[in-house]
Amino acid sequence: MSSSSDPFSAFRKTLEQCAIPGLIRFVVLCNALVFVLHILVPGFTTVLELNPTLILHGQIWRLITWIFIPETLSPIWIFFSLLFLFYIGEGLETSIGASKLTLFYLCGMATCTIVSFLFALTGVGPVIGRGNTFLNLSLLLAYASVYPDFKVLVFFVIPMRIAWLAAISAVLMILSSLGQPPVVAATLGAVFLNYFLFFHRELRAYLGGLNLGGARRLQTERFNPSAVDSLETLHRCETCGRTEISHPDLDFRVTANGEEYCREHLRSNL
Repeated sequence: MSSSSDPFSAFRKTLEQCAIPGLIRFVVLCNALVFVLHILVPGFTTVLELNPTLILHGQIWRLITWIFIPETLSPIWIFFSLLFLFYIGEGLETSIGASKLTLFYLCGMATCTIVSFLFALTGVGPVIGRGNTFLNLSLLLAYASVYPDFKVLVFFVIPMRIAWLAAISAVLMILSSLGQPPVVAATLGAVFLNYFLFFHRELRAYLGGLNLGGARRLQTERFNPSAVDSLETLHRCETCGRTEISHPDLDFRVTANGEEYCREHLRSNL
């Protein structure tokens, strides 16, 4: 079958055409603008919130504008919040590409919107005017899946791997949803599902790497180069063929096309 008739190739080309380069950068810029407008016109954000009832009455801009409401409106924390979001967005786009990041973010938006409409139309409970916190959490989880060993300074003092920061943030978000209206837990669950659908391979690879930690140290002590090919490996670079067994300290990443590379050859294969 020729590549032109391959449905997956056609789908990939469609995604590339729909990609929005610098999407998170644009979201951060709009967040900053909305914050300024909030300072000048207190209560301005209510015009942008996701409200299914008002959307059905013609205020369709709310389908999009709710993502532009900053996660925090504190003058002290807004700068650091947006800077962190910008950094995560740039790192994700570099690693997985603008097409996958665009699809991941838009699907996250869609799941939040659908859940909000379902609860509003069925009258089960109040709706969430914005799901930015959940959406930004999914970006943090995605970044942590791609760069799990990247270290950040929590409170500008405590060094912590971003994988652990993302896990702690997810647990705290789950705990904070307890006792809240059901729509909160439903929206959070939908965002988690969207994350898992897009990054389950990276998540499994990271968790598998944790489980192999002790085994790697033992294999390093007994390492026999001639026996590497006979061992079952979890990670193997498509370019150089090195694995987590032959090089225990090597870091591996999965690209958007599903191929795995060591950090040395990752950038040349993006």
